[in-house]
Amino acid sequence: MNRRNGISWFACNLLWVLPLALLGKPNFVIFLADDLGYGDVGYQGGDVPTPNIDSIAQGGVTLTDGYVTCPVCAPSRAGLLTGRYQQSFGFWDNIGPFRVSREVEPGIPLEVPILSERLKPLGYACGLFGKTHEGDAEEMMPFNRWDEFYGFNNGASNYLADMNRPHNPIFHNRRIISQSYSSRGIKDSEVSRKGVLLRDRESYLTQVLAERAVSFIERNQGKPFLCYLPFNAIHGPFQAPEHLYEKYAAEKDHKRRLNMAMLDSLDQAVGVVLDALKRMGLEQDTLVVFLSDNGGHEASPNLPLRGKKATYWEGGLRVPFCMKWPRRLSAGQIYREPVISLDLLPTLVEAAGGHTDPTWKLDGVNLLPYLLGERGDPPHRELLWTWGARKAIRMGRYKALSQNQGRTWELYDLQKDLSEEKDLSKQQGERLQRMIKRFDAWEKNLMPQQWGWNKALGYEDPDFGQPRPYHEPGYFEKADK
Repeated sequence: MNRRNGISWFACNLLWVLPLALLGKPNFVIFLADDLGYGDVGYQGGDVPTPNIDSIAQGGVTLTDGYVTCPVCAPSRAGLLTGRYQQSFGFWDNIGPFRVSREVEPGIPLEVPILSERLKPLGYACGLFGKTHEGDAEEMMPFNRWDEFYGFNNGASNYLADMNRPHNPIFHNRRIISQSYSSRGIKDSEVSRKGVLLRDRESYLTQVLAERAVSFIERNQGKPFLCYLPFNAIHGPFQAPEHLYEKYAAEKDHKRRLNMAMLDSLDQAVGVVLDALKRMGLEQDTLVVFLSDNGGHEASPNLPLRGKKATYWEGGLRVPFCMKWPRRLSAGQIYREPVISLDLLPTLVEAAGGHTDPTWKLDGVNLLPYLLGERGDPPHRELLWTWGARKAIRMGRYKALSQNQGRTWELYDLQKDLSEEKDLSKQQGERLQRMIKRFDAWEKNLMPQQWGWNKALGYEDPDFGQPRPYHEPGYFEKADK
């Protein structure tokens, strides 16, 4: 080796051992798809090409056993944003009309900091572009917890935002920017035909969110940033621009064809953001994460997993999950130990040069030492889930689940039986009992459910689903005066 090559080799490898603080703070981009199934993406055998999503997996790490904390959206997102099992602060279900008392405000409590509130003290600009569903009290709204917010606060939105009703507008920070078609005298039949969108192609929400995210990155490229993109794709209502719907004319099932077009648009939107990072010279120092909030819906392939959204089979809880950080993570890695969306908050905080604290009561762990090969043990001793009548625990290669409040349990060896077809509960009863004991010890320390769709909670909010005071035009301007 000559002297020049030796110096180059030393300089390159120094990047792997220098403390992160000396390398500067990385940027973060999180793509969160909605209802995207394990088998939807191209890199896992999907039938719709997803080259941009695939490039994240190919350029970094595929997390084969990546999970979320709930098979429906709001609790899953609450876990991701806090790094804590959401049941630990009473967030068991989607925001619904019922709660334990009138005084309870559904959502992530202000005393439980979310990812943006952990990163802003470390010098990060934090923007959210897309769907939120983590509380609608004014103080919990994303325009109060993020530096920039563009999107909607609801379980779903039409993909042309002007089709939405008044209680579900599109916000840019505190300003409502959507204007209903009906108020402009435009009929539904002029806008959509069975989910095929006939006009305003440039306003298709999936693409608008990507464009807004790029604008945020452009304005903040001189300092570290977190750009969080919780898309509403491919959640219903199933709607796609006519030109993309026609692209998949070979698919005869109308619903599946719409979803293929929606996924195509999602992948293009991911590409818009990734291309912007390259154009601005930010790619090497940006940690990019892609995952889904839960398993796929009825029009989404989850193969080879059993089950779909809202189930505790792997198809409801295991999701497409990959990340890349060219400066730190080698391309083409496959990581097979179980990880969970809870891990993102501590991973990003540590990557940003911060430190987590036991008082935060985090359930997630920093994944970087595992992905960099600094640790060979599994990140988690167990992963746990509970929602409604469903309960589950994964320990190593084994998963136990109950679908009837714990009266009976099933046991599966996921290493040999990924599709959960062979119940081992009778053959391995002692193992199952050990797992149930671990689950019960965890569950008994959770906060009881505070709100949701269960009438037994008691109080029913008469204003649920109605416009809030901050939906009124000029509400914030009046408050400022």
